[in-house]
Amino acid sequence: MSKLSTSDLGYLMLLDAIYFNGKRIGNISEEGIDWGGQDPQNKELWAAQIRNNPVLELEVKAATNEITGTMIELVPENCVNIMGGKVVNKEWMMPANSIRVEGELKILAGTGQTIQLKRASLRASMIRGGLGGEKILGINFGLKMLAPLDGSSPGSIKPTDPFITADPAALTFEKAGGYKAVNIEASGPFSVGAVPEGFFVEIVNGRVTVIADENNSGGERSGELKFILDSDPEQAATITLTQPNE
Repeated sequence: MSKLSTSDLGYLMLLDAIYFNGKRIGNISEEGIDWGGQDPQNKELWAAQIRNNPVLELEVKAATNEITGTMIELVPENCVNIMGGKVVNKEWMMPANSIRVEGELKILAGTGQTIQLKRASLRASMIRGGLGGEKILGINFGLKMLAPLDGSSPGSIKPTDPFITADPAALTFEKAGGYKAVNIEASGPFSVGAVPEGFFVEIVNGRVTVIADENNSGGERSGELKFILDSDPEQAATITLTQPNE
């Protein structure tokens, strides 16, 4: 990710990250994303006596906005986020049916702006592409802007403020241990603070996994895990960790 801009000149270029429903969509193909949609539909009214021009034009359907792209980082968690199915160990089990999900969309531009849509619909995604030569396999996706249910503005474009959030805010492991995914939304690179004893953190391309060893300590393990924004260390997200010994 690029560093945040100190001034907004109004030019939006480059792509740092896309978050849908608080989860980072994986790496996008080098073409980036496209912002398109359908043009508005108008109805012309003509009068019998006036034949050279319509007497009235009505907009019967407004233009639509849709963001499309191809996600090429096909790790199981990314595939589930935009196409459904489930993760079994490190295997992606494809969905039996297509999914239709709504949620907030956040796009971070490399020039230092955030595009935020309050309500977007993830339409059916499809595996497309190829293998061999320079071909690559990916998941084509589309996110269509919808009207907010409260009737407010559907979205905004603003300078990116430093931020970092973590979901969930607490993790509980079984005595035998295991691993759990954490969804981190951040305006730029981040670091991990001190990790409590018995726990470990793995970060691959922004995907965070917290791992717990088997608890043979004789008591409950607990502690706090912090993710700290590199550009502003005062911005941090904290997760509470617990693991019983029974």
